[in-house]
Amino acid sequence: MPRKTDGDSASFHFQSNRFVQQNGQWYYMTREGDERGPFDSRRDAEGDLIFYIRECYQKEIYNSN
Repeated sequence: MPRKTDGDSASFHFQSNRFVQQNGQWYYMTREGDERGPFDSRRDAEGDLIFYIRECYQKEIYNSN
């Protein structure tokens, strides 16, 4: 999961083992064990992971109220 460093909320570091390339396409695994993809590039996969995490966070906020 990405984590913030040095207080910079825009800076993310990714676990390298979360991403995999197969047959020229990129995939990533969620913390829940789901595979997401395919994506044309690792950068696209990383962008989707950020979106996925934000969605999870939003669901968590709405479910806790």
